[in-house]
Formats: sequence, C-alpha cells, structure tokens
Amino acid sequence: MSKLQYFLFIGLILSLSFGDISLASTLLEIEKITIGEETINIKSTQLIEIAIKNRGKTDISVVVKLVITLPNHNIITFGEKRIKAKAQTISYALIPYWIDKKKSGDYTIGTKVFSLKGKLLAKHNKDQEQFFFANDPSRKRQLPRTRGKSLKKKQMIRMDNTQAQKIPLIQFEPADLLWKEVRFINKISVLRGEPANIRLVLQNNGGDIASNVKYSLYWYFVHRPKRKLRFYNDQIKVIAPGEKKVLEIPITIPDDEQKGKYQVLAVVDEGNEIKEANVKNNQSKAIKDMIFSDIALIMPTDGHSFAEDGLYFFEWRSNKYNQFKVEISADPSFLVEDSTFRIPKGDGDEGWTSSTSIKPLQGEMMPGLATGILESNKTDHLYWRVIARNSRGEITASESRKFFISLNAN
Repeated sequence: MSKLQYFLFIGLILSLSFGDISLASTLLEIEKITIGEETINIKSTQLIEIAIKNRGKTDISVVVKLVITLPNHNIITFGEKRIKAKAQTISYALIPYWIDKKKSGDYTIGTKVFSLKGKLLAKHNKDQEQFFFANDPSRKRQLPRTRGKSLKKKQMIRMDNTQAQKIPLIQFEPADLLWKEVRFINKISVLRGEPANIRLVLQNNGGDIASNVKYSLYWYFVHRPKRKLRFYNDQIKVIAPGEKKVLEIPITIPDDEQKGKYQVLAVVDEGNEIKEANVKNNQSKAIKDMIFSDIALIMPTDGHSFAEDGLYFFEWRSNKYNQFKVEISADPSFLVEDSTFRIPKGDGDEGWTSSTSIKPLQGEMMPGLATGILESNKTDHLYWRVIARNSRGEITASESRKFFISLNAN
C-alpha cells in the first residue's frame, strides 16, 4: 500500500467515525434559554433551563454548558449537564447556578452544546441571551448596570424629608399578574399513586412591582369542575415589571379518586390583595388534561398517523394489571362489534399478552382489517385502547386515543 493510499484509508475511517457527530451539529439548535428569576439575592441558586431542538431522526447524547458573563465582565463556562436530545422534538436541560456572596451585579447567560467527545454542536445567538441581576440585601443603595436589550434604565434619587414634601413621588402603572404557561411536563397519562409535575410561568405584565404574591393550585375531575380541591399554595416575595417566575410543582391524585381526565387550575392573588391593572387574567388552567388511570397509554399519541405499509406499534404502562389486549375500532365507544377487532387474536388465554407493547406483523390484521373498517365506515380515523386483566380476573379499560392511517394511492 502506498503512502497516498494509506492516508486516504485513514481519512475514510475518520469520516465514518465522526460523520454522525458532524451531521448532529447541523441538526441541533438552541430553541430557548429561560431563567428562574430576573432579580435574585446573592447566596442563592438561580435555575437556568436550556431548550434544545433536535431536527434529526435519531436521539443524540449531548453535554450542555452555560456561558456566563459575570458582573466584572469575565466570561466563564459552567456546568456539564448530560441529556439525550430526543429526535424531532425539544429536550430540556435544567442547570442550577450558585451565586457567590461577593458577586452581586448583572449576569448574562448563554449556552453551548457539545457531543460526549467534546465537539461543539450548537450555541446560542445574541438575541437568545438572558440577563438577571444578583442583589446584595446588605447594600442600601445599588444600581445595576443596564446589560441586554430588554433591561430598563433605573434611576435612584437621594432626597431629605423637606425635598420629599416638595417633589411628588413618581407614579407607576399598577402591576398585572398573569399566567403565561400552565402545563403538565414529562407525561400527561399517569397511573394511580404516580406523581406528575406541573410547569408554571407567572409574569408581571404591569408597570410596578408586586410583593408577597400568593398563588394556589387546584385539581378537579373534568366532569365535576365545581369540585375543586386545593393541593398547593405558596408565596412569591417580589416580582418586578416584565419579570417571569418559572415554577415546577409536583401533583399526585389520590388512589381512591375516579379514573378519567383531570385538570389543574392556577390562581394568583385570590384575595385581591395586590393592586392590578387587570384582575380578570389571574386564573389559568393546564393546556391539556391529565389522564388518571390504571393503564397509561404511551404510543401512538393522540392524532398520530401511520403509513399504510409502515410499522404499527402500540405501547402502554400499568402497575396493577399483568395481561393485556389492544382494541381497535371505528366506534369511539367500542360497542359496535363489526367495526372492532382485538390484538392478539384468539379466545381464552390466547387472546391476551403479558407484554406492555404490541407490534403487529405486516398483514396480521394491520393494516388489512384496519383499512377495511376505515372504508366500510367511510371515515379517516380509528380509535385504540387497552383492555387489561389482573390475576384475580378483574378487567378494566384505558382511555381511548384517535389515530389515522395514510392510505397508499392506487
């Protein structure tokens, strides 16, 4: 082998080894940077969330680091949060940053994303930078530098009692508290006794600060909206104009509650103790319902579309049941027998599986029976659910989800 052939061979090996990572760098991008508090005291922890979009078709393991510009304008790299950037979706990395007692002032937050081997895959742009001010409560007067396009200039005026009587106080527009986001995170289908988490984003959209802001969270069964039960309440010490507070709260529906759809209602300043420009936007419910059941459906998600000749896959979770079957029907109530079939096929124990997933083989009822039901019912969608049985012979059913099959053109 000549030297030229040798180096060409080595180059080919290296390109194959690092091809996936080079491709990953074009598929990953920073979606958003969110900070927990825009004003925070020193000697406390600031929470910083990085949202990463993966436009590729495969998961990518990455290391997320913060790029922090300190009050003295020194730039540091902080943290090594390892996450898996899920394919064709947005993944989140939450990084806590401890603020030292000697480092009050303005902070600028950016981020970089690396492969596990240290190759840079994505970084923030200038418009995505976030800013916060670290306050030193021991200092009576302090003026943060204006850093970033969205920070307002602040003015401090010294005056004695005589001057205060002569000069009218500056009047600000009242505060305006509203929920920018209320949603379940990680999962919306939960089992009995299983905790879920709610993400809340509260914003002061007014012109004045709001202090000692009380808020409460209630859960309720969707079909009984008047029976609301408070499961959490707390207080935010201060929220400045334009500031957002990001909160994550756990929720567990009691085991003895009815199965079905539940909602969470977030309420701020329930007692109307704070002067606000608008008090009609102090309540908000979660974007989607939470499904409370003994069987939690995973895949396909509601509204998913299968290709006619593609892969069909059904998956779920359960703690209290150990035998299952999938029911597919054009009837949302699953009562019309001619429009319904079950997987696995069979009578007695043959019609059940102990697995928590089913992948029908091509031609094994899918897509044949399914497309036949679509055509006979003149519809473009079907419903699926899981029937479960435990060792005592007790049977239950999950909620149902809708799915589509994209038929091939003749």
